[in-house]
Amino acid sequence: MKFVLFHGIFGGAVDNWFPFIRKGLEDIGETVIIPSFPYTTQEELLKNDPDFKVKQSLESWMAYSEKKLKDLRNKDKICFVGHSVGCLFILHLLSKWNLMLDSAFFVAPFLRQLGGKWYLDYVNKTFYKNDFDFRKLKTLIPTSYVLYSDDDPSVATKLSQEFASKLDSQEILVRGGKHFSTESGFTEFPLLLEFCKTRLK
Repeated sequence: MKFVLFHGIFGGAVDNWFPFIRKGLEDIGETVIIPSFPYTTQEELLKNDPDFKVKQSLESWMAYSEKKLKDLRNKDKICFVGHSVGCLFILHLLSKWNLMLDSAFFVAPFLRQLGGKWYLDYVNKTFYKNDFDFRKLKTLIPTSYVLYSDDDPSVATKLSQEFASKLDSQEILVRGGKHFSTESGFTEFPLLLEFCKTRLK
């Protein structure tokens, strides 16, 4: 199995629980790819005015994917793992590429505007989309799981539940998980690792 992990809007390939998942899967002989999409940090954004141009956008992430991920196309059994806006980007990518997955895990996903801190909606604005061809996406992702928390300060529970409903994903509630980030204590994510391993059986 080839596992591809998609980071969120202010994090990168070495942040949060991504190194933990990589090591856990590589230790049992699996291939793990963690693209490092262009992003401006939250600190950089907040030091500037609200019109500051950030590096992360649907356009820049698609351009990066065309260069770095093009060899993925329908060659191997593939599992995508997304965090936050990375989940939403997965839907954009699959819609464009028609790439068939074995499965996907979506952690703290959403489709629409978060409506909380202004800078989150500012950097996410090019990704928001609620009118995908979900029938097509459910064919491309025959098995999917949505992990969400009951106390996420950024993504309301109902937004992750909506995401799950649209894709007919299995919902997994993680109590006290917040946004599954380093700030929330999630430098490791054993539950997700074990779920990933189930796709190998």
